Amino acid sequence: MVKLLIIGQTPPPYVGQMLSIESLITAEYKDIRVYHTRLNYSQTTNQIGKIRIRKLFHLLRVILESSYKILRHRIDVIYYPPGADTVPILRDIATLLVLRRFGRKLILVFHASGLCERVSSWPEILFWIFKKAFFFPDAAIQKSSLNPPDGEFIKAMTIYTVPNGSPDEFERFRKRKALNFVPVILFVGLIREDKGVEVLIEAARLLKARGQKFRVRLMGEFTSEKYHQKLLREVGKKGLDNCVDFCGRKVGDEKWAQYRSADIFCFPTYYGSESFGNVLVEAMMFELPVVSTAWRGIPGIVEEGVTGFLTEVKDPAAVAKRLNRLLDDEKLRMSMGRAGRERYLEEFTLEAYLEKTRAVVLEVANEKHGPGSIKSRERHRVTAEAR
Repeated sequence: MVKLLIIGQTPPPYVGQMLSIESLITAEYKDIRVYHTRLNYSQTTNQIGKIRIRKLFHLLRVILESSYKILRHRIDVIYYPPGADTVPILRDIATLLVLRRFGRKLILVFHASGLCERVSSWPEILFWIFKKAFFFPDAAIQKSSLNPPDGEFIKAMTIYTVPNGSPDEFERFRKRKALNFVPVILFVGLIREDKGVEVLIEAARLLKARGQKFRVRLMGEFTSEKYHQKLLREVGKKGLDNCVDFCGRKVGDEKWAQYRSADIFCFPTYYGSESFGNVLVEAMMFELPVVSTAWRGIPGIVEEGVTGFLTEVKDPAAVAKRLNRLLDDEKLRMSMGRAGRERYLEEFTLEAYLEKTRAVVLEVANEKHGPGSIKSRERHRVTAEAR
């Protein structure tokens, strides 16, 4: 029995990384015993990435609790998800410098991508400390091979690609589809600029100018009240009060009901730490055609022209063009939606995600790295798909 310590945050807040980690620690494995140290640096989305005194005390608790569990339960493998912004990375350095002293197998899991882009310009002394904490883990897991090469950058012994998965909620809502006389375009995610919210609002203005009938629903938490007020002013200025709704954060059945009542899913993100986009998988699960961006790992999820359309980032005219085509063609919406669900069932179920993660943990736990097993730890690279 492999003993696995997962150090990571579970909801709240309700974002993709937290939901994925929650699914891992609640799963049942016949050959892995899971222990968990809960990160709780942010209770709401507007606290993410910000410095707070409380977080320093929590950092100490995380280090002490994880150290105790490693010794008390004789942990074999540590699963740790680094951040990709400066403050989280500094926190991760402090944590990893301590935990790596115990000599356990380490898997760094890049739920947030772009760490290599962030630290490559750091001052030499700070980068040296970063190397001490991060370099040469036993494995790295990336969410897509299209993301920045974070695993290669930290010289992981083995690099795996394990896409996230979502539990299939569609069947419970299959018969609840209502006929929308005005098609609904749904956005789900953090309400922040780099998730493409303003791009979608401008695309809505262009669609309205063409005489299209539609409603846009934006579901998610605002990262600040200031940004909330800014968007309300923007919607009013563009004359979209009657066709753009902010419906707040929804969880559980309320969330799934929003997917089921929509006709199109739009996610024009250019978020710097985007690694996967769980919401895209959820939309495809509910047979929604997708309009998104060719950004990070998204082209590995959305198949251009088959399950949806991809545009360049920050291009509201292109987003409006793809949305306009889907609004005009109900048969295309339906065919793309069905193709998206088929792709979800083939690639992105929760069962597939859990099994691939299990396979990685077992392989890392059983891997032997003795003297001479590799010619040079600094130069060794292996890229593998987890199956």
